[in-house]
Amino acid sequence: MAKTYTIRIEPEGKVLQAEAGALFSEILRPEGMAFPCGGKGLCGNCRIELLEGEIGMDETQRTLLMKKGYDPARWRLACRSKVTAPAVIRLPVEKNQILTDRQIYRNEAEKGIGVAIDVGSTTLVVQSIDLQTGNILSTQTALNAQSAYGADIISRIAYALESAEKATQLCQVIRKQVGEMVRHAAQGNEEAVRKVALVGNSAMHHFFCGWDVKPLSAFPFQSSHNEACEFTASLLGWDLPESCTIQFLPNISHFVGSDILAGIYHLDMQASPAWNALVDLGTNGEIVIGNQTRIACTSTAAGPAFEGVHIAQGMRATTGAISHVHANGSVDVIGGGEAKGICGSGLIDAIHYFRTAGRIDESGVLVNPNDTLSLTPQVRLTEQDVREFQLAKAAIATGFQLLAAHIGITPQDISHVYVAGGLGHYANISHALALGLLPDVTETQIVQAGNTALAGCKRFLATGEKVCPQIEHLALETVPDFQDSYCTHLFFF
Repeated sequence: MAKTYTIRIEPEGKVLQAEAGALFSEILRPEGMAFPCGGKGLCGNCRIELLEGEIGMDETQRTLLMKKGYDPARWRLACRSKVTAPAVIRLPVEKNQILTDRQIYRNEAEKGIGVAIDVGSTTLVVQSIDLQTGNILSTQTALNAQSAYGADIISRIAYALESAEKATQLCQVIRKQVGEMVRHAAQGNEEAVRKVALVGNSAMHHFFCGWDVKPLSAFPFQSSHNEACEFTASLLGWDLPESCTIQFLPNISHFVGSDILAGIYHLDMQASPAWNALVDLGTNGEIVIGNQTRIACTSTAAGPAFEGVHIAQGMRATTGAISHVHANGSVDVIGGGEAKGICGSGLIDAIHYFRTAGRIDESGVLVNPNDTLSLTPQVRLTEQDVREFQLAKAAIATGFQLLAAHIGITPQDISHVYVAGGLGHYANISHALALGLLPDVTETQIVQAGNTALAGCKRFLATGEKVCPQIEHLALETVPDFQDSYCTHLFFF
């Protein structure tokens, strides 16, 4: 019989029994720890703090920790560390960050497996939970296979509009991929799956449900289909019990999807006496401000710059991407090694670095027209890259400011500004604020909230509560001050 050791997790005080030789990643994955590089030991984000006891260390891990600025005497990487002795560890909480992926939602009266799915336009996340205990059983992530038909939503909508066959193809691609991920998440126990809930933006909602996306392609961008959609396993071609309930949660409006609805639900915005905001940074930036008396939302066409698209050397946050730029101009590259390009979090840092160094003026123009804005011998920004960033940040800043004004409050009246999504988790918030991304917001108001869409989806699985509070939608194009505000926010101050 294999020897076991006691592992205590702080600050919860939770005690686990782990077999000798087990990877910490395997025992911490059910606790909701994320592994952005797939547990390959490349990104350094699955670090754990060793408080007591012993966890072995190899030279590769030591080198990576030191490169990331973490003391090897204190820190370990869960994906590279094995259980060899009793230990007390702490899962770190970054400044102003809530661990939404570890939030426990349970229903002690219900047995079986629930599956929560965040159908992102770039990344899919599928997480299975024990409905009775709320414990996470498995987490699967993958790039959305629809990317083969367009890197962004606009391209995919254009592809779907070419013919009915192509629209059906996009529907079948996403249904098949998600179904395979659900099967893996069930870990061979498909018969125990009782509930599946899906959330996503409005376009992914339409693609998955098989609804016409043409209304999303032209003014006034209004679809008649924003309701929840229910499926059977046989209709989707999924190997699950026919009694399993499968539901794509409803959109809030035409360009504010069920992913934002789930975020509102998870944050309990509708029950809070204080004003709170939820901001999701992406191609279609969604913003919500509300409390227990009123909730309003808007969406703004930020463009895909935050995702590295339309940036000369832009790329997703994968191996080879510059993820951070430091005050001295040094860079962090995901996976180490030579930089191949730059992702969204790196772009924010790079713009801040060049602006602080006086190489970009307040209008976004290069102070020296011959400046190459080099970050490494291989990667540099262009003046057009700076412009793309300005367009994206101006859209978010304008939406945030006008929505607050619409409600009749100022940004200073907001207790917490929850910044959601992958970029919201990894971006240097102080740099983003300095560049004017969220006007008149201080760093103390910011909470880097992680995947609030997935967390809200899990809450729905456990409770089955109605998740559609009364939410008003502000169409920014109807606001008289929109154009003036947008032009103002293009500048750096």
